[in-house]
Amino acid sequence: MTSPTSPPLAEAREPHIDHAGLAALRPTLRAAERCRIFVIQGESGRHTARLQAELGGLELQWFSEARRHVPRELVERASRALAAFRADTVLCIGGGSTTGLGKALRLAHAFYFVVVPTTYAGSELTNLYGVTSAAGKQTGRDWRVVPDVVLYDVELTLGMPARLAVTSLLNALAHPVSVLSTGALDAEGQRMALRAAGAVQRALAALLSQPAERASRRAAFEATVLAGRVLASFPVGLHHRLAHLLGGQFDLDHAGLHSVLLAYSLAELRGRLPGVFAALCAELGTDDLAAFCRQALLTAGASTSLEQLGVRWEPLERLLAAHPELPRPLLEAAYRGAP
Repeated sequence: MTSPTSPPLAEAREPHIDHAGLAALRPTLRAAERCRIFVIQGESGRHTARLQAELGGLELQWFSEARRHVPRELVERASRALAAFRADTVLCIGGGSTTGLGKALRLAHAFYFVVVPTTYAGSELTNLYGVTSAAGKQTGRDWRVVPDVVLYDVELTLGMPARLAVTSLLNALAHPVSVLSTGALDAEGQRMALRAAGAVQRALAALLSQPAERASRRAAFEATVLAGRVLASFPVGLHHRLAHLLGGQFDLDHAGLHSVLLAYSLAELRGRLPGVFAALCAELGTDDLAAFCRQALLTAGASTSLEQLGVRWEPLERLLAAHPELPRPLLEAAYRGAP
């Protein structure tokens, strides 16, 4: 696995963000003079009808094969379809898997890049990308993969299952936690990361108490933006390296994996950087952050261990034996879900 901390290959930039959602899609494409749209979505295609209504009259090519961890063969298949269609725009709608595929394509193709996220992971704000092959998950940073436009649409999230909403927001919380764990931030960087972590924690609390409220969903997207900007701006720590390694090795749900690992990453942070951990506790208003994460997962009925995510002990043991640099006690505890 390559490290996602290598220097960017293009100039730093941010996408244009619009909280008007799909209502802003046609005006956005019209202003950019784009009309051949390559639409990437998941296999369910649950947003097809809505997009057809919004984009009637434009030339559309649907690619409904996005999947987690962006397999290289999928990128190659999508690349051929994109070139054959002669698209001037790629529109990704869905979770991180759709955005991840769009990012991988943008490393090799020039197109106008629009993302409509339906989860809270925040990858649409970052310059990180990853592609999985037989050699594992290869990750990197490149500003070319950042979308031109991100459209946040609360209406698309109202039916999101509680389990996905919680794991997605814990995934977002992992971004500032991982960045803080490097111990390399200056005072302004630490303030930025703490502010993002606090926003995600408050959004998660609001969503758990009022899941049907549009205001809760809007707050979740706003927190996502802060967390995504932190992840785009600073190197990440052990947490993200473990998430990419385990996710690529065992094909695990990305948000679920981040959520399970987060409690153990927080315990590791507490022991190694107690001052940073104390500042994080103060921002989030609790001195037991690991318990907060576990309780959120239990409330939502989400997995709380690597075993529940589908990891078997024997292949994990082989991975640990092949990589003696990995933190065995942390991963053994995460496998069992030990408090």
